[in-house]
Amino acid sequence: MKIDPPNEGDRQQASPENLEKMWKFVRRFAEKSGSYLHPQPEITEYLVIGLAKHIDEVGRPLCPCNFYEDKAEEAKSSTWICPCEEMQKYKYCH
Repeated sequence: MKIDPPNEGDRQQASPENLEKMWKFVRRFAEKSGSYLHPQPEITEYLVIGLAKHIDEVGRPLCPCNFYEDKAEEAKSSTWICPCEEMQKYKYCH
């Protein structure tokens, strides 16, 4: 299934500084940990945007693939902070 790539409006949901920070993080983490980014680059970019947006909102890179009733409270735990427990276990990002 092909998805549309993120557009400028999508990218503007997060600060340029945190977007850059998260791109560096995901690339470095994949390289060092032996994990894999999604084979569709569009999915990875949406993920990076979501991580950066959460840093802007709550100060931590919460996994954007999940719903949180209270993001600020969830940010206090480490369960869904990137790399989340699923990523660490399966070595693959959604």
